[in-house]
Amino acid sequence: MRRVLSSCLAPLVLCAGLATPLAADVDWFAGLRISTGDRSYLSVSAAHFGSDRHQTVAAARRLPRPEADLPVLLFLAHESGRPLSFVLDLRLGGLSWWEVRARLGVPAHRVLVELPRDPGPPYGKAWGYYKKHPRGGKRAVVLSDGDFADWVGVRVLSQTYGMDPMAVLEARRSGMSLGQVTVRHQKEKAAAAASGRSGAPGKSSARKAGHGHGKGNGKDSGKSRGKGAGQ
Repeated sequence: MRRVLSSCLAPLVLCAGLATPLAADVDWFAGLRISTGDRSYLSVSAAHFGSDRHQTVAAARRLPRPEADLPVLLFLAHESGRPLSFVLDLRLGGLSWWEVRARLGVPAHRVLVELPRDPGPPYGKAWGYYKKHPRGGKRAVVLSDGDFADWVGVRVLSQTYGMDPMAVLEARRSGMSLGQVTVRHQKEKAAAAASGRSGAPGKSSARKAGHGHGKGNGKDSGKSRGKGAGQ
């Protein structure tokens, strides 16, 4: 009976993996020689961009640094509407991600995420320039592969989890990888759920709803700030 039940549930688990980052992590990227945190981040990215499983895994295996490059690849394929394999061939042909973006016709400002203020170095220069000059110019700011990957990470994590984009950039500036940022947030969210709290980690549901300790008339909308630019 257990064998029959397991065989019936297997397809459902696989389908659930498309929408559940942790399930996708196990099914999709377990074979990659990267950290558990990086696999979680890749699974979140694949779910965010609605990627095809087989094409995504095949692409990840061809990339020298899938933990950094795969989300950028998925982002550019999504933005340009071109096949994943086409974008991958451009990258493996020796182009930087910024050059791949230009070849695909993806506007420079689409790479960046809307922020409430200047994020400071190393991100502030490009953010300020393309906020004022969306179409670029003769002295357009060029993003390095690393900065490009960070901006895609901000987009993925802020839109998936509602994280503050500024907090993601601050974590990266402190030396945390996007995989570590992902795992930290997942642990905080799980801890909050286990203690009977909902919403942003570290805030009780009562305080989020606007009820401070001992008083019932506090005002706190509990809404997160700084959502990424829409797809």
